[in-house]
Amino acid sequence: MAGRRHSSISGRAAACAVLGLCWAQDAHPQQEPVPTFGTTVVIPSGLRGQIYFLPVGTYMLPKFETMRPVGTIYTSSLSVYPRYFSDGFPGITNRFEWFAIDYTGRFWVEKPGEYRFSLTSDDGAKLYIDDRVVINNDGVHEPQTLYGHVSLSCGIHRIRVSFFQGPRFALALVLSVARPRERWRIFSTEEFKPPPNPEDWKSCQAPSPFETDALAALSARPLPHAFDFRTAAFRFGTDGANSRGALVFAVPVAGLTATPQPDNSTHKLHVFLLALVKDAKGQVVDKFSLDSPYDVPAASLPGVRVSTATYTHAVSLPPGRYTVEAAVLDREGRSASASLTEFESPQPNQGVGLSSVILVDRVEPASAPVEVSDPFVFESKRAVPSLATNLTPEAKPYVYFVVYPDKSNAEKPKLQVEFLLGGQLLAKQMAELPPPGANGAIPMVVGAAVRPGNCQLRITAMQGSQSATQSVNYVIAAK
Repeated sequence: MAGRRHSSISGRAAACAVLGLCWAQDAHPQQEPVPTFGTTVVIPSGLRGQIYFLPVGTYMLPKFETMRPVGTIYTSSLSVYPRYFSDGFPGITNRFEWFAIDYTGRFWVEKPGEYRFSLTSDDGAKLYIDDRVVINNDGVHEPQTLYGHVSLSCGIHRIRVSFFQGPRFALALVLSVARPRERWRIFSTEEFKPPPNPEDWKSCQAPSPFETDALAALSARPLPHAFDFRTAAFRFGTDGANSRGALVFAVPVAGLTATPQPDNSTHKLHVFLLALVKDAKGQVVDKFSLDSPYDVPAASLPGVRVSTATYTHAVSLPPGRYTVEAAVLDREGRSASASLTEFESPQPNQGVGLSSVILVDRVEPASAPVEVSDPFVFESKRAVPSLATNLTPEAKPYVYFVVYPDKSNAEKPKLQVEFLLGGQLLAKQMAELPPPGANGAIPMVVGAAVRPGNCQLRITAMQGSQSATQSVNYVIAAK
Protein backbone atom coordinates (compact mmCIF):
# COMPACT_ATOMS: atom_id res chain seq x y z
CA MET A 1 0.00 0.00 0.00
CA ALA A 2 2.08 2.86 -1.32
CA GLY A 3 0.10 5.58 0.44
CA ARG A 4 0.49 4.00 3.89
CA ARG A 5 4.15 3.11 3.39
CA HIS A 6 5.13 6.71 2.73
CA SER A 7 2.69 8.42 5.07
CA SER A 8 5.46 9.32 7.50
CA ILE A 9 7.67 10.99 4.89
CA SER A 10 7.62 14.79 4.97
CA GLY A 11 6.03 16.65 2.06
CA ARG A 12 9.44 17.82 0.78
CA ALA A 13 11.02 14.38 0.97
CA ALA A 14 7.98 12.66 -0.49
CA ALA A 15 8.02 14.86 -3.56
CA CYS A 16 11.66 14.12 -4.36
CA ALA A 17 12.21 10.61 -2.98
CA VAL A 18 8.91 9.08 -4.04
CA LEU A 19 7.96 10.90 -7.23
CA GLY A 20 11.30 12.37 -8.19
CA LEU A 21 9.59 15.60 -9.22
CA CYS A 22 12.65 17.80 -8.56
CA TRP A 23 15.43 18.81 -10.90
CA ALA A 24 18.54 16.83 -9.99
CA GLN A 25 20.60 20.01 -9.71
CA ASP A 26 22.95 18.76 -7.00
CA ALA A 27 23.76 15.47 -8.73
CA HIS A 28 24.28 16.96 -12.22
CA PRO A 29 25.18 20.63 -11.79
CA GLN A 30 26.55 20.95 -15.34
CA GLN A 31 23.49 19.57 -17.10
CA GLU A 32 20.58 21.68 -18.26
CA PRO A 33 17.53 20.80 -16.13
CA VAL A 34 14.75 18.94 -17.92
CA PRO A 35 11.10 20.01 -17.67
CA THR A 36 9.40 18.76 -14.53
CA PHE A 37 6.11 19.04 -12.74
CA GLY A 38 7.77 21.29 -10.14
CA THR A 39 10.38 21.49 -7.41
CA THR A 40 10.34 21.63 -3.63
CA VAL A 41 11.70 25.18 -3.75
CA VAL A 42 8.87 27.43 -2.61
CA ILE A 43 7.71 29.95 -5.25
CA PRO A 44 5.44 32.40 -3.37
CA SER A 45 3.88 33.80 -6.56
CA GLY A 46 3.72 30.45 -8.38
CA LEU A 47 1.53 27.38 -8.49
CA ARG A 48 1.45 25.12 -5.44
CA GLY A 49 0.95 21.47 -6.31
CA GLN A 50 -0.35 18.93 -3.79
CA ILE A 51 0.70 15.36 -4.68
CA TYR A 52 -1.60 12.37 -4.17
CA PHE A 53 -1.27 8.62 -4.69
CA LEU A 54 -4.14 6.95 -6.55
CA PRO A 55 -5.50 3.42 -6.42
CA VAL A 56 -4.63 1.26 -9.42
CA GLY A 57 -7.49 1.47 -11.91
CA THR A 58 -8.34 5.16 -11.31
CA TYR A 59 -9.71 6.53 -14.58
CA MET A 60 -10.98 9.97 -13.58
CA LEU A 61 -9.72 12.86 -11.47
CA PRO A 62 -10.37 12.03 -7.81
CA LYS A 63 -12.11 14.16 -5.20
CA PHE A 64 -9.03 15.74 -3.66
CA GLU A 65 -10.96 17.11 -0.68
CA THR A 66 -11.41 13.55 0.59
CA MET A 67 -7.72 12.65 0.25
CA ARG A 68 -4.49 13.41 2.10
CA PRO A 69 -1.52 14.72 0.07
CA VAL A 70 1.86 12.98 0.31
CA GLY A 71 3.93 15.98 -0.73
CA THR A 72 4.01 19.51 -2.14
CA ILE A 73 5.84 20.99 -5.12
CA TYR A 74 5.98 24.44 -6.71
CA THR A 75 6.26 25.76 -10.23
CA SER A 76 5.59 28.93 -12.20
CA SER A 77 4.50 27.09 -15.37
CA LEU A 78 3.35 23.71 -16.63
CA SER A 79 5.27 22.62 -19.73
CA VAL A 80 5.72 18.85 -19.61
CA TYR A 81 5.26 18.02 -23.28
CA PRO A 82 4.12 14.50 -24.30
CA ARG A 83 6.77 11.98 -23.32
CA TYR A 84 6.99 8.20 -23.59
CA PHE A 85 9.06 5.58 -21.82
CA SER A 86 11.56 5.59 -24.70
CA ASP A 87 12.20 9.29 -24.02
CA GLY A 88 12.40 8.97 -20.26
CA PHE A 89 10.00 10.66 -17.90
CA PRO A 90 10.76 14.21 -16.72
CA GLY A 91 12.31 13.57 -13.31
CA ILE A 92 9.90 10.80 -12.31
CA THR A 93 11.60 7.80 -10.74
CA ASN A 94 9.76 5.45 -8.39
CA ARG A 95 6.23 6.64 -9.15
CA PHE A 96 5.44 6.85 -12.84
CA GLU A 97 1.76 5.91 -12.80
CA TRP A 98 -1.33 6.22 -10.57
CA PHE A 99 -0.60 9.62 -9.03
CA ALA A 100 -2.24 13.06 -9.14
CA ILE A 101 -1.21 16.69 -8.62
CA ASP A 102 -3.64 19.47 -7.72
CA TYR A 103 -2.12 22.88 -8.53
CA THR A 104 -3.56 26.12 -7.15
CA GLY A 105 -2.45 29.73 -7.34
CA ARG A 106 -3.35 33.29 -8.17
CA PHE A 107 -2.48 35.54 -11.07
CA TRP A 108 -2.90 39.21 -11.93
CA VAL A 109 -4.63 40.46 -15.09
CA GLU A 110 -3.49 43.87 -16.24
CA LYS A 111 -5.40 43.95 -19.54
CA PRO A 112 -9.07 42.93 -19.25
CA GLY A 113 -10.70 40.97 -22.03
CA GLU A 114 -11.07 37.44 -23.37
CA TYR A 115 -8.20 35.11 -22.46
CA ARG A 116 -7.80 31.84 -24.38
CA PHE A 117 -6.31 28.79 -22.71
CA SER A 118 -5.18 25.42 -24.02
CA LEU A 119 -4.54 22.37 -21.84
CA THR A 120 -2.62 19.37 -23.11
CA SER A 121 -2.65 16.33 -20.87
CA ASP A 122 -2.05 12.60 -20.67
CA ASP A 123 -3.98 11.47 -18.74
CA GLY A 124 -6.78 13.65 -17.35
CA ALA A 125 -6.68 17.32 -16.37
CA LYS A 126 -9.02 20.22 -15.68
CA LEU A 127 -8.44 23.97 -15.69
CA TYR A 128 -10.42 26.18 -13.31
CA ILE A 129 -10.41 29.98 -13.35
CA ASP A 130 -12.13 31.63 -10.39
CA ASP A 131 -13.61 28.21 -9.46
CA ARG A 132 -15.23 27.79 -12.88
CA VAL A 133 -14.28 24.90 -15.16
CA VAL A 134 -12.77 26.43 -18.30
CA ILE A 135 -11.30 23.24 -19.81
CA ASN A 136 -12.33 19.68 -18.97
CA ASN A 137 -9.76 17.23 -20.34
CA ASP A 138 -10.50 14.46 -17.82
CA GLY A 139 -10.23 10.71 -18.31
CA VAL A 140 -7.55 8.25 -19.39
CA HIS A 141 -6.38 9.14 -22.89
CA GLU A 142 -3.36 9.76 -25.07
CA PRO A 143 -1.90 13.29 -25.23
CA GLN A 144 -4.88 15.48 -26.07
CA THR A 145 -5.28 19.26 -26.29
CA LEU A 146 -8.54 21.04 -25.50
CA TYR A 147 -9.26 24.77 -25.60
CA GLY A 148 -11.31 27.17 -23.53
CA HIS A 149 -11.71 30.87 -22.99
CA VAL A 150 -12.92 33.22 -20.31
CA SER A 151 -13.47 36.96 -20.01
CA LEU A 152 -11.26 38.32 -17.24
CA SER A 153 -11.45 41.71 -15.56
CA CYS A 154 -8.41 43.59 -14.38
CA GLY A 155 -7.22 42.35 -10.98
CA ILE A 156 -6.43 39.12 -9.14
CA HIS A 157 -7.90 35.79 -10.28
CA ARG A 158 -7.68 32.26 -8.93
CA ILE A 159 -6.30 29.41 -11.03
CA ARG A 160 -6.38 25.67 -10.45
CA VAL A 161 -5.05 22.85 -12.61
CA SER A 162 -5.92 19.31 -11.51
CA PHE A 163 -3.98 16.48 -13.16
CA PHE A 164 -3.68 12.73 -12.80
CA GLN A 165 -1.48 10.07 -14.37
CA GLY A 166 -3.20 6.73 -14.79
CA PRO A 167 -1.51 3.73 -16.39
CA ARG A 168 2.06 3.98 -17.64
CA PHE A 169 3.50 4.48 -21.14
CA ALA A 170 3.09 8.25 -21.55
CA LEU A 171 2.31 11.52 -19.79
CA ALA A 172 1.93 15.21 -20.58
CA LEU A 173 0.80 18.45 -18.92
CA VAL A 174 1.08 21.76 -20.79
CA LEU A 175 -0.89 24.94 -20.03
CA SER A 176 -0.79 27.75 -22.59
CA VAL A 177 -2.50 31.14 -22.75
CA ALA A 178 -3.21 33.83 -25.33
CA ARG A 179 -3.91 37.32 -24.02
CA PRO A 180 -6.47 39.44 -25.93
CA ARG A 181 -5.20 39.89 -29.50
CA GLU A 182 -1.88 38.21 -28.68
CA ARG A 183 -0.28 34.92 -29.68
CA TRP A 184 -0.07 31.70 -27.73
CA ARG A 185 2.62 31.18 -25.07
CA ILE A 186 3.20 28.94 -22.07
CA PHE A 187 1.25 30.28 -19.09
CA SER A 188 3.67 31.52 -16.42
CA THR A 189 2.78 33.18 -13.14
CA GLU A 190 5.98 35.21 -13.58
CA GLU A 191 4.21 37.12 -16.36
CA PHE A 192 1.03 37.69 -14.33
CA LYS A 193 2.34 39.35 -11.18
CA PRO A 194 0.44 42.27 -9.58
CA PRO A 195 1.99 45.75 -9.41
CA PRO A 196 4.36 46.04 -6.44
CA ASN A 197 2.50 49.10 -5.15
CA PRO A 198 -1.01 48.13 -3.85
CA GLU A 199 -2.19 51.67 -4.63
CA ASP A 200 -1.90 50.82 -8.32
CA TRP A 201 -4.46 48.05 -7.88
CA LYS A 202 -7.24 50.62 -7.53
CA SER A 203 -7.10 51.37 -11.24
CA CYS A 204 -8.88 48.04 -11.80
CA GLN A 205 -11.91 48.85 -9.72
CA ALA A 206 -13.78 51.34 -11.90
CA PRO A 207 -15.38 50.23 -15.21
CA SER A 208 -14.79 52.33 -18.31
CA PRO A 209 -17.26 55.15 -19.04
CA PHE A 210 -18.55 53.16 -22.03
CA GLU A 211 -19.22 50.12 -19.86
CA THR A 212 -20.97 52.28 -17.28
CA ASP A 213 -23.30 53.64 -19.99
CA ALA A 214 -23.94 50.12 -21.32
CA LEU A 215 -24.80 48.81 -17.84
CA ALA A 216 -27.17 51.75 -17.40
CA ALA A 217 -28.90 50.81 -20.67
CA LEU A 218 -29.33 47.22 -19.44
CA SER A 219 -30.81 48.46 -16.17
CA ALA A 220 -33.37 50.77 -17.83
CA ARG A 221 -37.01 49.69 -18.07
CA PRO A 222 -38.23 49.50 -20.70
CA LEU A 223 -34.98 48.63 -22.44
CA PRO A 224 -33.87 51.39 -24.84
CA HIS A 225 -34.29 50.79 -28.58
CA ALA A 226 -32.77 53.72 -30.48
CA PHE A 227 -31.74 51.52 -33.45
CA ASP A 228 -32.05 47.91 -34.56
CA PHE A 229 -29.66 45.12 -33.68
CA ARG A 230 -30.06 41.37 -33.34
CA THR A 231 -28.58 38.71 -31.08
CA ALA A 232 -28.56 34.95 -31.64
CA ALA A 233 -26.94 31.91 -30.02
CA PHE A 234 -25.70 28.91 -32.01
CA ARG A 235 -24.49 25.52 -30.78
CA PHE A 236 -21.32 23.78 -31.87
CA GLY A 237 -19.45 20.80 -30.41
CA THR A 238 -18.63 19.79 -26.86
CA ASP A 239 -15.76 20.76 -24.59
CA GLY A 240 -15.62 17.95 -22.07
CA ALA A 241 -18.72 18.26 -19.89
CA ASN A 242 -19.54 21.68 -21.42
CA SER A 243 -21.21 22.52 -24.71
CA ARG A 244 -19.51 24.94 -27.07
CA GLY A 245 -21.44 27.68 -28.77
CA ALA A 246 -21.24 31.14 -30.27
CA LEU A 247 -23.12 34.37 -29.69
CA VAL A 248 -23.64 36.56 -32.75
CA PHE A 249 -24.49 40.26 -32.64
CA ALA A 250 -25.60 41.98 -35.85
CA VAL A 251 -25.83 45.79 -35.99
CA PRO A 252 -27.21 47.31 -39.24
CA VAL A 253 -24.97 50.27 -40.05
CA ALA A 254 -27.94 52.20 -41.43
CA GLY A 255 -29.13 52.87 -37.87
CA LEU A 256 -25.83 54.36 -36.68
CA THR A 257 -24.69 57.97 -36.78
CA ALA A 258 -21.85 58.80 -39.15
CA THR A 259 -20.08 62.05 -38.19
CA PRO A 260 -18.29 63.88 -41.05
CA GLN A 261 -14.57 64.51 -40.55
CA PRO A 262 -13.80 67.38 -42.96
CA ASP A 263 -10.06 67.29 -42.29
CA ASN A 264 -9.57 63.89 -43.94
CA SER A 265 -12.79 63.37 -45.94
CA THR A 266 -14.02 60.50 -43.78
CA HIS A 267 -17.01 59.73 -41.61
CA LYS A 268 -16.63 58.39 -38.10
CA LEU A 269 -18.79 55.61 -36.67
CA HIS A 270 -18.28 54.22 -33.18
CA VAL A 271 -19.84 51.04 -31.75
CA PHE A 272 -19.44 49.80 -28.19
CA LEU A 273 -20.91 46.39 -27.32
CA LEU A 274 -21.35 44.82 -23.89
CA ALA A 275 -22.87 41.37 -23.39
CA LEU A 276 -23.45 39.59 -20.07
CA VAL A 277 -24.26 35.87 -20.07
CA LYS A 278 -26.28 34.87 -16.99
CA ASP A 279 -27.27 31.44 -15.77
CA ALA A 280 -30.71 30.39 -14.49
CA LYS A 281 -29.88 31.90 -11.08
CA GLY A 282 -29.05 35.29 -12.59
CA GLN A 283 -25.30 34.95 -11.98
CA VAL A 284 -22.95 36.37 -14.62
CA VAL A 285 -20.97 33.42 -16.02
CA ASP A 286 -19.42 35.14 -19.05
CA LYS A 287 -18.80 38.68 -20.21
CA PHE A 288 -17.94 40.09 -23.61
CA SER A 289 -17.21 43.67 -24.59
CA LEU A 290 -15.58 45.47 -27.49
CA ASP A 291 -14.98 49.02 -28.56
CA SER A 292 -15.02 49.47 -32.35
CA PRO A 293 -14.46 52.91 -33.87
CA TYR A 294 -14.49 53.16 -37.68
CA ASP A 295 -13.19 55.83 -40.05
CA VAL A 296 -15.02 55.39 -43.36
CA PRO A 297 -13.92 57.27 -46.51
CA ALA A 298 -16.71 59.49 -47.81
CA ALA A 299 -16.78 57.66 -51.14
CA SER A 300 -17.31 54.31 -49.36
CA LEU A 301 -20.04 55.47 -46.99
CA PRO A 302 -23.08 54.57 -49.20
CA GLY A 303 -21.89 50.97 -49.50
CA VAL A 304 -21.12 50.73 -45.80
CA ARG A 305 -24.55 52.13 -44.95
CA VAL A 306 -26.31 49.08 -46.41
CA SER A 307 -24.01 46.60 -44.65
CA THR A 308 -24.21 45.01 -41.21
CA ALA A 309 -21.52 45.06 -38.52
CA THR A 310 -21.31 41.50 -37.19
CA TYR A 311 -19.54 40.46 -33.99
CA THR A 312 -19.13 36.95 -32.57
CA HIS A 313 -18.17 35.59 -29.16
CA ALA A 314 -17.43 31.91 -28.44
CA VAL A 315 -18.83 30.40 -25.24
CA SER A 316 -18.33 27.12 -23.38
CA LEU A 317 -21.05 26.47 -20.82
CA PRO A 318 -22.44 23.62 -18.72
CA PRO A 319 -25.85 22.33 -19.84
CA GLY A 320 -28.72 24.61 -18.82
CA ARG A 321 -30.71 27.71 -19.72
CA TYR A 322 -29.00 31.08 -20.07
CA THR A 323 -29.81 34.69 -20.86
CA VAL A 324 -27.57 37.05 -22.77
CA GLU A 325 -28.13 40.70 -21.90
CA ALA A 326 -26.62 42.85 -24.66
CA ALA A 327 -26.28 46.62 -25.00
CA VAL A 328 -24.97 48.44 -28.06
CA LEU A 329 -23.91 52.08 -27.82
CA ASP A 330 -23.82 54.40 -30.82
CA ARG A 331 -21.11 56.69 -29.47
CA GLU A 332 -21.42 59.24 -32.27
CA GLY A 333 -25.20 59.44 -31.94
CA ARG A 334 -25.11 59.24 -28.10
CA SER A 335 -27.82 56.60 -28.14
CA ALA A 336 -28.23 52.98 -27.07
CA SER A 337 -30.22 49.82 -27.71
CA ALA A 338 -30.44 46.79 -25.44
CA SER A 339 -31.95 43.32 -25.61
CA LEU A 340 -32.43 40.11 -23.61
CA THR A 341 -32.10 36.80 -25.44
CA GLU A 342 -32.64 33.36 -23.91
CA PHE A 343 -30.83 30.27 -25.13
CA GLU A 344 -30.06 26.75 -24.01
CA SER A 345 -26.72 25.00 -23.67
CA PRO A 346 -27.60 21.37 -24.45
CA GLN A 347 -26.33 18.18 -22.92
CA PRO A 348 -23.22 16.84 -24.71
CA ASN A 349 -24.43 14.43 -27.38
CA GLN A 350 -23.39 10.82 -27.87
CA GLY A 351 -22.43 9.57 -31.31
CA VAL A 352 -22.14 11.70 -34.42
CA GLY A 353 -22.68 15.41 -33.73
CA LEU A 354 -23.86 18.37 -35.78
CA SER A 355 -23.66 22.07 -35.07
CA SER A 356 -26.39 24.61 -35.77
CA VAL A 357 -26.93 25.33 -39.46
CA ILE A 358 -26.19 29.02 -39.94
CA LEU A 359 -26.78 31.39 -42.84
CA VAL A 360 -23.55 33.14 -43.76
CA ASP A 361 -23.02 36.52 -45.35
CA ARG A 362 -19.64 35.61 -46.83
CA VAL A 363 -16.46 33.57 -46.32
CA GLU A 364 -13.27 35.60 -45.94
CA PRO A 365 -9.61 34.96 -45.03
CA ALA A 366 -9.17 34.55 -41.28
CA SER A 367 -7.19 37.36 -39.70
CA ALA A 368 -3.91 36.37 -38.02
CA PRO A 369 -3.42 35.17 -35.40
CA VAL A 370 -6.28 32.72 -35.87
CA GLU A 371 -8.66 32.58 -32.91
CA VAL A 372 -8.63 28.88 -32.03
CA SER A 373 -11.79 29.24 -29.95
CA ASP A 374 -13.74 30.87 -32.81
CA PRO A 375 -16.02 28.14 -34.24
CA PHE A 376 -16.49 30.14 -37.44
CA VAL A 377 -12.81 29.75 -38.36
CA PHE A 378 -11.83 26.81 -40.57
CA GLU A 379 -8.89 26.11 -42.89
CA SER A 380 -7.50 29.68 -42.46
CA LYS A 381 -10.90 31.08 -43.48
CA ARG A 382 -13.76 32.54 -41.52
CA ALA A 383 -17.48 32.25 -42.17
CA VAL A 384 -19.22 35.55 -41.38
CA PRO A 385 -22.69 34.66 -40.02
CA SER A 386 -25.85 36.46 -41.07
CA LEU A 387 -28.91 36.85 -38.87
CA ALA A 388 -31.08 38.13 -41.73
CA THR A 389 -33.69 35.53 -42.75
CA ASN A 390 -35.81 37.67 -45.14
CA LEU A 391 -33.86 37.59 -48.40
CA THR A 392 -34.28 39.22 -51.79
CA PRO A 393 -35.08 37.23 -54.97
CA GLU A 394 -31.49 37.84 -56.13
CA ALA A 395 -29.97 36.36 -52.95
CA LYS A 396 -27.59 33.41 -53.22
CA PRO A 397 -27.49 32.19 -49.64
CA TYR A 398 -24.98 29.75 -48.18
CA VAL A 399 -25.04 27.91 -44.89
CA TYR A 400 -22.21 26.94 -42.56
CA PHE A 401 -22.17 24.00 -40.18
CA VAL A 402 -19.74 21.55 -38.58
CA VAL A 403 -20.02 17.76 -38.40
CA TYR A 404 -18.39 15.95 -35.47
CA PRO A 405 -17.83 12.27 -36.35
CA ASP A 406 -17.92 9.67 -33.61
CA LYS A 407 -14.28 8.57 -33.22
CA SER A 408 -15.38 5.20 -31.83
CA ASN A 409 -17.45 4.44 -34.94
CA ALA A 410 -15.53 2.92 -37.87
CA GLU A 411 -18.27 3.85 -40.37
CA LYS A 412 -17.58 6.83 -42.65
CA PRO A 413 -19.94 9.75 -41.99
CA LYS A 414 -22.33 10.87 -44.72
CA LEU A 415 -24.39 13.98 -45.32
CA GLN A 416 -28.03 14.33 -46.33
CA VAL A 417 -29.33 17.70 -47.53
CA GLU A 418 -33.07 18.31 -47.94
CA PHE A 419 -34.79 21.42 -49.31
CA LEU A 420 -38.38 22.14 -48.27
CA LEU A 421 -40.70 24.88 -49.54
CA GLY A 422 -43.79 25.64 -47.51
CA GLY A 423 -43.20 22.42 -45.58
CA GLN A 424 -43.12 20.26 -48.73
CA LEU A 425 -39.95 18.33 -49.64
CA LEU A 426 -38.73 19.45 -53.08
CA ALA A 427 -35.18 18.07 -53.23
CA LYS A 428 -32.98 15.58 -51.42
CA GLN A 429 -29.31 14.79 -51.90
CA MET A 430 -26.79 12.42 -50.25
CA ALA A 431 -23.02 12.89 -50.27
CA GLU A 432 -19.85 11.49 -48.72
CA LEU A 433 -18.18 13.78 -46.22
CA PRO A 434 -14.49 14.69 -46.50
CA PRO A 435 -12.07 13.41 -43.83
CA PRO A 436 -12.08 15.35 -40.54
CA GLY A 437 -9.38 17.88 -39.77
CA ALA A 438 -6.75 17.71 -37.04
CA ASN A 439 -9.38 18.65 -34.44
CA GLY A 440 -11.66 15.76 -35.50
CA ALA A 441 -14.34 18.05 -37.01
CA ILE A 442 -15.61 18.55 -40.57
CA PRO A 443 -16.60 22.17 -41.33
CA MET A 444 -18.89 22.60 -44.32
CA VAL A 445 -20.19 25.48 -46.46
CA VAL A 446 -23.17 24.51 -48.65
CA GLY A 447 -25.20 26.57 -51.08
CA ALA A 448 -28.88 26.90 -50.15
CA ALA A 449 -31.66 26.51 -52.69
CA VAL A 450 -33.69 29.61 -53.60
CA ARG A 451 -37.44 29.61 -54.32
CA PRO A 452 -39.94 32.37 -53.48
CA GLY A 453 -41.66 31.57 -50.21
CA ASN A 454 -40.87 29.97 -46.87
CA CYS A 455 -37.75 27.87 -47.35
CA GLN A 456 -36.10 25.33 -45.08
CA LEU A 457 -32.75 23.62 -45.49
CA ARG A 458 -32.50 20.45 -43.43
CA ILE A 459 -29.08 18.91 -42.81
CA THR A 460 -28.57 15.38 -41.45
CA ALA A 461 -25.19 13.91 -40.54
CA MET A 462 -25.22 10.10 -40.58
CA GLN A 463 -22.64 7.58 -39.38
CA GLY A 464 -23.77 3.97 -39.44
CA SER A 465 -27.02 3.82 -37.48
CA GLN A 466 -26.37 7.18 -35.81
CA SER A 467 -27.70 10.49 -37.08
CA ALA A 468 -28.07 14.15 -36.08
CA THR A 469 -30.31 16.72 -37.78
CA GLN A 470 -30.40 20.52 -37.76
CA SER A 471 -32.22 22.98 -40.02
CA VAL A 472 -32.41 26.66 -40.92
CA ASN A 473 -35.44 28.62 -42.17
CA TYR A 474 -35.41 31.63 -44.48
CA VAL A 475 -37.87 33.53 -46.66
CA ILE A 476 -37.25 34.47 -50.29
CA ALA A 477 -39.32 37.44 -51.47
CA ALA A 478 -41.31 37.17 -54.69
CA LYS A 479 -40.02 39.00 -57.75
